[in-house]
Amino acid sequence: MDKAQIGNSDLISTVNSRLILQAVRVMQPTYRASVARQTGLKPATVTGIVNDLLSQQILSEVPAATPTGSDESGTRWGRPPLMLQVNADAKRIVAIDLEPDRIRVALTDLLVNVLNYQEQAIDRFSEPEAIIKTMLKLAGRALEDVDRQQLQGVGVSLPGLIDREAGVLISSTNMPKWRDVPIRDILQKELGVPVQVERSIHLAAVYEKWSDPNHAHRTTLMLTLRTGVGISIMHHGHLLTGRRGFEGEIGHTVVDLNGKACECGGKGCLETFVSASAIVARAAEMIHQGKCQGLLTAMRGGTDLRPELIYKFAKRGDRDCARIVQEIGKYLGIAIGNMINLFAPDEVVICGSIDMVE
Repeated sequence: MDKAQIGNSDLISTVNSRLILQAVRVMQPTYRASVARQTGLKPATVTGIVNDLLSQQILSEVPAATPTGSDESGTRWGRPPLMLQVNADAKRIVAIDLEPDRIRVALTDLLVNVLNYQEQAIDRFSEPEAIIKTMLKLAGRALEDVDRQQLQGVGVSLPGLIDREAGVLISSTNMPKWRDVPIRDILQKELGVPVQVERSIHLAAVYEKWSDPNHAHRTTLMLTLRTGVGISIMHHGHLLTGRRGFEGEIGHTVVDLNGKACECGGKGCLETFVSASAIVARAAEMIHQGKCQGLLTAMRGGTDLRPELIYKFAKRGDRDCARIVQEIGKYLGIAIGNMINLFAPDEVVICGSIDMVE
């Protein structure tokens, strides 16, 4: 057998393992026969891969709720059949989310239950080396009580344009000193485990698919409202990407020709109205005008002025904060309306800072 055949065989095995693991996760607890029907794989293939995953303790078996039969008197008998479920504690995963103004690090199990969370504000104008050092410090805290043999890998969410295959952050409008930074190799060397990097807007769409299998049958627009504004398109379970992944920059589409200057060099971009920095700047301006007194009181108590706080006060009935949110909705509506006319999606999902409101 030549190397190409071996490579193809390994790839098929990996793909099939992922299919089976996904099927078990969605249906758990479930039977092997159900996994075979769900994936379309032959029962013998499912059995072989399931046995391998059981030996790795990634899957586990649990008794079914009822035994297999009963006698003439109605007494139940027989050993209950075994069902499959994901062993969430088999591995640990580190998720690192880099934003221009903040780093978030989470330690999760295989079912993405957060076991440890670290967060720290950063200066977007800092050198990459300083920010990566902070990233590693937070990851180290999250991993303090974890056996490194249990660590499956690290996933990194990045802003801006990336070369996914090389693991390089090519550029980021909001982080001007980040140019061609080989962040994957740096983190891989320091942490000693596989590292995968992806654009934050893509990962938001991938998670939406992961959390809801129905996305395999519909088109979803995912709008992320974070430090900047991005959009991903998930069509029938597949992420649509442009050349080298350079797409989704809806934040730099113009919604007001006479608007403010944007960090990208343009004018009147969507980000100048609805990005986190624009929202905070609008609130700060209103505080200076003697408005948003609730926000001012919270800030005097040591709370940071962030979009989440503004949304929270708006939900509580603060009229000034509600006005800010209405302005955000106006410009988001313009952008989303354009996207709906272009792509006719089944649904639009807005996530990011706005979804963190209690």
